[in-house]
Amino acid sequence: MSKKIVKNYIYEGLGFPIELHNVEVVEFNGEFHPKIDVRKVADSAIKSLVLQKSRLTGSQIKFIRKYFSMSLREFSNIVNESHMAIKKWEDFNDEATNMDRNIEIMLRLHIYDHVVIKAKNDKNMKMEFYNQFVALTELFSHQRAS
Repeated sequence: MSKKIVKNYIYEGLGFPIELHNVEVVEFNGEFHPKIDVRKVADSAIKSLVLQKSRLTGSQIKFIRKYFSMSLREFSNIVNESHMAIKKWEDFNDEATNMDRNIEIMLRLHIYDHVVIKAKNDKNMKMEFYNQFVALTELFSHQRAS
């Protein structure tokens, strides 16, 4: 079994491309496959979506919903939209959705609240949550001005 390190590896197993660095790959049946912890990659990806500078894509919306193990109807309760609206967003695939900016901010804050804050359980997290809210609203107001 042959192994090597790939300096930059594009992983698409979560539904959208993620660039990984220094990934060990192993040869199996004549093809090289990454040796990665998919859960660790998913945890890192969900956190990175909070402050991603570009709008969320349909594939990322689907990833978020699946990361939290939610049906379309359950997810629709989080963003206060119909399950059909969620399905339409997901159908954008690798393109940015037509989701209202305020809903996207709310969704990103939901991720931050349920992934980052719950993991740390720290007194200062309420202030950090507020700082994330301010950062997101500034990010989106700059995009609107462009």
